[in-house]
Amino acid sequence: MELISIGLGVLLSYWLNAFFNALQQLDQSTFIRLLFYFPIIILTIGAVRVYKSYMAQLLELQWRRWLTNHFLSNYLAEHAYYGALFQTNRDDNPDQKISADIRSYIAHTCNLTIGALHAIVTFISYVLILWSLSGVVTIHVTQYFSYNIRGSLMWVAIICAGFGTLITDRIGRNLITLNYEQERHEANFRYGLARLRDHVESVAMYRGEFHEYASLTTMFSALMSNFREIMRCSLHLNWFLELFTYISDIFPYLVASTHYFSKQITLGDLTQIGSSFVRVKSSLSFVVTSYTTIAQWRAETKRLINLDNTLKDWHAAKQNSKIKIFRTFKERNIRIEGLTSQLPWKIAADYPQILFENFNYVFEPYQSVLITGQSGCGKSTLLRILAGIWPYGRGTITMPAQDAIEFVPQKIYCPLGPLRHCLTYPTTTLCSSTDNANIERLLSLCQLESLANRLDDIDDWSLVLSSGEQQKMIFVRVLLHQPKWIFLDEVTSSLDEPSETHLYSTLFRELGSYSTIISVGHRKNLRQFHRIQLQCVDGQITRVDT
Repeated sequence: MELISIGLGVLLSYWLNAFFNALQQLDQSTFIRLLFYFPIIILTIGAVRVYKSYMAQLLELQWRRWLTNHFLSNYLAEHAYYGALFQTNRDDNPDQKISADIRSYIAHTCNLTIGALHAIVTFISYVLILWSLSGVVTIHVTQYFSYNIRGSLMWVAIICAGFGTLITDRIGRNLITLNYEQERHEANFRYGLARLRDHVESVAMYRGEFHEYASLTTMFSALMSNFREIMRCSLHLNWFLELFTYISDIFPYLVASTHYFSKQITLGDLTQIGSSFVRVKSSLSFVVTSYTTIAQWRAETKRLINLDNTLKDWHAAKQNSKIKIFRTFKERNIRIEGLTSQLPWKIAADYPQILFENFNYVFEPYQSVLITGQSGCGKSTLLRILAGIWPYGRGTITMPAQDAIEFVPQKIYCPLGPLRHCLTYPTTTLCSSTDNANIERLLSLCQLESLANRLDDIDDWSLVLSSGEQQKMIFVRVLLHQPKWIFLDEVTSSLDEPSETHLYSTLFRELGSYSTIISVGHRKNLRQFHRIQLQCVDGQITRVDT
């Protein structure tokens, strides 16, 4: 399609040559005949360019679908979205890179690729015309020696484009780094605003408006400072580009005018020389005219490569982890052997590297186990290891492959959508198969009967519900899922003791004879519901008689 478009452009240049020659020679019949061909040429060129643009957009669409799926699959595989937070080369704002940078990277890549192809074919097509019309320029070096230069305008166009490329690179090379930093500052500012939106109640209760304003204005000031540097660099670059473009456009007419006034070439030849020179110079000046786009493209490429490397590092950490988790159908227990947990290098510089070591234990079916210990001793990390999202450490874990195991964090995740989806998350089949009566019964059991008539309401439930109501929803979700193994990580920290007692009593009454329940917590009130207590002290997890 690009070759056809350029071929038609060459045809148009010859049409213009004949058209202006007819005007110069006052040849009315040729003039009218050429006018008849003009709409055919223009319509054909227009159709080719329209479909060329459509095909380019189709390529961008398919490529973006593939590349987005590639990053999403790597981002969500093996909990990389979580583990990437602990990488030493942690990547900022991966959501912005997957949504915005991929789109602009593909658009710029397609435009630059098509532009480069267009420049190459244009140069080959028009350089022959320029060579044939330039004639021979004789340079008299001495009285007895002269030098003939064939295709002089072609060489002038090459020298002009080379000079423009060198100067453009010298002036605008800082744009690449500045564009990279600008996107980072923009993303940080957006994240700061989004974080304020997600914690509006906490900020309001603390009266933290001044701190938030100072933090946001600091991020915005960094954004504006970097943008001013982009403006300064772009100002110098645009000054040169404007002067370079206009001077180089008029230059071929100045050079060829001597041949025209001496009647060695016609007006049509002069017009064709000018247009061919501009095309050759423009094709060779592709880097000059596309420098800003190239700078943006290189910054986008760097950001996507950084994200890809971050995800690869996490997947490598998972594959090379010395914590081995096996799931077999023969195993009925969760068996832990020689388990040691440590902090990743990213945060181990300020804290002890080892959280706990050489932990051996067997969780048996239908047990109720409470894990206690001071904050930061590794209780929650033990659950993360069992869930397969913490690769830092060593040891062997064997689990039953046939049993449903559910790990419940302290803060519930509420997906956007109806309350019904929030209660059954992440199981989509459970959402459609569970009747309203059962959901309403469980809501009532968990002291959330006020939500029974709002199952199909769509809202951001993480903002609508209080932290206590969200933790009550945890129990509704567990009762709906009915897993064989339940690991609860301080899921009643926002509740008062009567509510905690009621919810745990409900949980054991409904699932105590069916499920194994392992809880992490601090309150003594929880001991009455668990037969076994494990305590984490000084890097050791040991059983405590209760």
